[in-house]
Amino acid sequence: MEIGGGDRGAEGAPIGGESGPAARRRWGRIAAATGVVVALAASGSAWLAASQARTPEQRAASAAAPPRSSVTVPAEAGPLVDRRTWDGVLSRSTSLVVRGPESGGGAARQVVTRLSVKPGEKLGNGALGAEISGRPLFLLEGAFPAYRDLSEGMQGPDVRQLQQALQQSYGTPVTGTFDDRTARDLKRLYRRAGYRPLLGAEGGGTDSAPGGGGGGGTGVTGTSGTGVTGTSGTSGTPGGAPPAAGRTVVTLPMSEVVFMGSLPATVGEVSGRVGANASDPLFTVTGGRWQIKVPVTGTALPDFTTLPQGTRATVSGDRLGGAALRATYARVSTGTARHAFFDVAGEVPDSALGSEVKVEAVRRGSSADALVVPVSALWTDPAGTVSVTVLQGERRRHVPVVVALTVGGRAAVTGADPALRKGARLLVGYAYREAGLG
Repeated sequence: MEIGGGDRGAEGAPIGGESGPAARRRWGRIAAATGVVVALAASGSAWLAASQARTPEQRAASAAAPPRSSVTVPAEAGPLVDRRTWDGVLSRSTSLVVRGPESGGGAARQVVTRLSVKPGEKLGNGALGAEISGRPLFLLEGAFPAYRDLSEGMQGPDVRQLQQALQQSYGTPVTGTFDDRTARDLKRLYRRAGYRPLLGAEGGGTDSAPGGGGGGGTGVTGTSGTGVTGTSGTSGTPGGAPPAAGRTVVTLPMSEVVFMGSLPATVGEVSGRVGANASDPLFTVTGGRWQIKVPVTGTALPDFTTLPQGTRATVSGDRLGGAALRATYARVSTGTARHAFFDVAGEVPDSALGSEVKVEAVRRGSSADALVVPVSALWTDPAGTVSVTVLQGERRRHVPVVVALTVGGRAAVTGADPALRKGARLLVGYAYREAGLG
């Protein structure tokens, strides 16, 4: 009797139920597959070894630079322009901080009793700037500040300056002597503003004249001047005779006038207030011609030191109201903090004062018949001749040129060879040794 069913025991048959030819066929397939894998691996190794096996000549050829190719660019029509743009601020050529008189010389404390100017307001020649201790402070056009009180009979350049200012409104003759006509026109200036002119007595004192406007007079002779002066007035009469004894004369105290280089002027910041000390800043005024102030750094300084005066420029800015402004280069300042100044031509809106603008100027330019080429297309032979190489099909033509201007990697050139024209193909990076001439 057999026990276990599938056990062939001593006969050595496969255990698990498979026997005879079937088992032999399965093992044959496994052996064949294994042989294929081994063969493929062997052939791959042989191919890899063969691909790595190269001659020294082959390795040198693969490491060499690729053949040089010809890179060309077309010549462009000129001219070439060296154009520069700077950021600047619109300002006026005259700027002044207006102050009232300080107390002194026996006068009462000077305070602001009226200040009605507003930022952006235009003040013309003879305008009332403020009221100090009940007395007017006029703005008049003049080249230098007041340095003494002026009275009838006096002579000097300051008298002439006063007459020139009064002439604009009243036709005052400019004689350099404080005469009756000057006194009459000065009275008109005071009365138009609503104040009484000051009269000087034979003893040198002053008092308000009878009649006139409503402002009460306050003696101010001997007080120090406005913020543009720092000296006390005198009643001397250099070059002229003193007034006759017992006669009252019209006087312009230096504390009641501020001379500006150009009027009308525009009010800037108003910092004063009623009741404050008159010697503190009251307001700023700017006048004169319009100009653009451009900060100049160390690296930009050569741009301006080599820029010819009168060079034309265009101005653009958001607050110009669409106006097309032109400017000319004027100068560059000296000192530590340098600025370049451009004088502006044309009408400028008052609201543009202090605004940022862009200034664009042409520093240099080539002739209209010049051609523009890259600097990399130029090459120089040992004799110093500068040339370009024109590619005409497969032919290379070397054309001597004259370089008129170089700007930003481009050059304006002229040459006599007709091969050099607009659209001509120029070799870039061409060296003298490649021309076969050396």
